[in-house]
Amino acid sequence: MQQETGVVPPPDPAGGIGVIVPFDFALDRELWRWVPEPVELHLTRTPFVPSPVTAEMARAISDPEPVRGATRDLLQPGTRIVAYACTSGSFVDGVAGERALIDVMHEAGARHALTTAGALVSALGAVGASRVAIVTPYVDTLTELLGAFLAAHGITSTSAVGLGLLGQIWRVSYDEVVAAARAADHPDAEAVFISCTNLATYDVIAPLERELGKPVLTANQVTMWAALQAIGVRALGPGQRLIASDAARGPHLRAVPDPSPLLARPAGTAALHRVRVRVPDEAGALARLAEAVASAGGNIVAFSVHGQDSESVVDELVVSGATDRDLLAGSVRATVGRAAGAVLVTEADPHDLVDGQTRALDLAAQAVQNGDPGAALAALLHADSVQTVDAEPDTDPHELAVPAPGEGWLVARREWAPFTVTESARAEAFVRALTALSPAPPAEVAP
Repeated sequence: MQQETGVVPPPDPAGGIGVIVPFDFALDRELWRWVPEPVELHLTRTPFVPSPVTAEMARAISDPEPVRGATRDLLQPGTRIVAYACTSGSFVDGVAGERALIDVMHEAGARHALTTAGALVSALGAVGASRVAIVTPYVDTLTELLGAFLAAHGITSTSAVGLGLLGQIWRVSYDEVVAAARAADHPDAEAVFISCTNLATYDVIAPLERELGKPVLTANQVTMWAALQAIGVRALGPGQRLIASDAARGPHLRAVPDPSPLLARPAGTAALHRVRVRVPDEAGALARLAEAVASAGGNIVAFSVHGQDSESVVDELVVSGATDRDLLAGSVRATVGRAAGAVLVTEADPHDLVDGQTRALDLAAQAVQNGDPGAALAALLHADSVQTVDAEPDTDPHELAVPAPGEGWLVARREWAPFTVTESARAEAFVRALTALSPAPPAEVAP
């Protein structure tokens, strides 16, 4: 019918993005410039706050109750994701405050949620920048809080320029934005970030990147990039490096709060490590292991046990605080002694801190939605790769094969550690779940 009449059906609101903006937000049109058809934006504003743009105002507009109410309003059209689009409101209370905002949106019913500050950290990771020059319209106290938020994610602020504005930020001209970016740029900066969703930036991003020779990220850009990426759609942004870097990336979808990924760090100095060691299945083994981690300055923040044989188990820990990998490995090896197997210490991802069952369900949802069970299985097993082959491969401790949901076999490979019996059981259950969740093919209709 569409081809015969030329009538284009209306867009599906359920394919849209819900956006929470501050009460004084004046740049609705700019947000739309990153959005391709037929994606819809549904915007709502936080309640009016009679305050200048300070840390107190940022806290007021990120108060849980207004955010919870705004999220519920945005869910009415059936939106797929909710974005809290305010930079200062999402960094003012640090990492904990940003994650609390995510929790509030999830508790209000949003299946997927993000904030501008969280999107910024993800965007810096996407362009490979861990040192950034900052431009803000804020007073110094707010600018300093942004630097502290980034530092908590391992990102160094090389320099900062704040315009010292207390209101009407949307009136700042492109010429003023360009001048501030030039002033803030530093030879050590790998990228420049221009803060505040109420600061117009779309048309200056590409020219500034050509002039400065590095990525230029802005608050509205990273918010829309992350929101569109979450629903598997590439943002529009000709000449913008962040958008171009996303061309070869698959959709990024998390049904649980998404801690921003660790950025590149010097070898052996990650903030989180995964420790895997085979220990005797006897009383006191775990206590000795905990003492070893503590002596290296670490704290066990996640723990799981893998079945091995009748006399031993494989303990896997996620450890924070112990930034020296070699020291951590040496301490564990010395404490558990010769009875232990090889001690393996690798850099961990913050997603490992998510409850294991929740993570598995999240990955299963992603696999069904994006049709890529191999990528989800690789994430579940921390595998180096997963490939689909026609026949079951020969037995190898560094390979794990399970029947694919359709035909053939999914083969996970991992050099850093052999797979355990527990991981084999997890993989088999995971694939069974994918098979049950995958939509059935449409029934053939007789002519």
